[in-house]
Amino acid sequence: MRGAKNLLKFDYDAIVALAAVVREGRFDLAAQSLNVTQSAVSQRIKQLEDRVGSVLIVRGRPCVPTEAGVQLCRYVEQVELLQYELNARMNALSGTAGNAAARIRISVNNDSLATWFPNVIKRAKNELGIRFDIFPDDQEHTENRLKTGEALAVVTAMETPVQGCRRVSLGAMDYIAVASPEFFDANFSDGVSLESLKGSACLAFDRKDTIQDQWMMNCFGETVEVSTHMMPSYEGYVACCLNGTAWGLVPSVAAQPHIEQGELIELSPKNFVRVSLHWQTSTQSSEILRRLGDLVLEVAKAHLSPDMYRVD
Repeated sequence: MRGAKNLLKFDYDAIVALAAVVREGRFDLAAQSLNVTQSAVSQRIKQLEDRVGSVLIVRGRPCVPTEAGVQLCRYVEQVELLQYELNARMNALSGTAGNAAARIRISVNNDSLATWFPNVIKRAKNELGIRFDIFPDDQEHTENRLKTGEALAVVTAMETPVQGCRRVSLGAMDYIAVASPEFFDANFSDGVSLESLKGSACLAFDRKDTIQDQWMMNCFGETVEVSTHMMPSYEGYVACCLNGTAWGLVPSVAAQPHIEQGELIELSPKNFVRVSLHWQTSTQSSEILRRLGDLVLEVAKAHLSPDMYRVD
């Protein structure tokens, strides 16, 4: 075939080993997941690097792929989904039932996982036969999983599509500042102001979390330094608001029941932070990944605040 002599031929097992190292972050864990020796994983990746002519993995803790490594990781993920779809079609033609489920690796922000996204998981299992490997992260950083090839799709706050990917706007999640009645009375008896907020105990998910500053900017046009507790757990974050440890920003859909029951007080009812969420996946995604995207959008529309629904 004309031009075929220029095509590189890759060892599929080597690419699988590469993807396992990226997924697990370590060679020994990748070897365990593949049920082979660590030496075998190292040899396969070394041979693959020799074949490609460039480094594919930056060794470290965790190991991370180079740009060439990302491309190969995306390839093997797509191949696995295509194999699943082919098996399903062949089973349908032969009249046999297939029990295998498609496994899809995605990254979803923590607050979505704690609120509306479980509805996606349930429906995807029942309607599409999907099993998930989910990487949780802050909504402003989930797209890194897409860039590194760790995930095939992400829920992210980033509007600009990752190169080679398409974006679908899902809607927006509104965050409101809340505190327990006891905390509110002890700290804001004279009202919520920059002065009363200064030095107050506040919650952040982690050091990447800046939503508290965004809320203060919305309210007052500037920020003050607060005493921040790092709480990298959605459940723990809400629990600390409820028990009077600190004030924090909670999705309104989750906070409203507690407000109605008198367990939380909203610090400034007219002010909130609106975070637009988007679904990003490869432009060369498989049929099952496309159907998953349609399902995610359908569920998001039912649970998130209206936003501009766009596809890029």
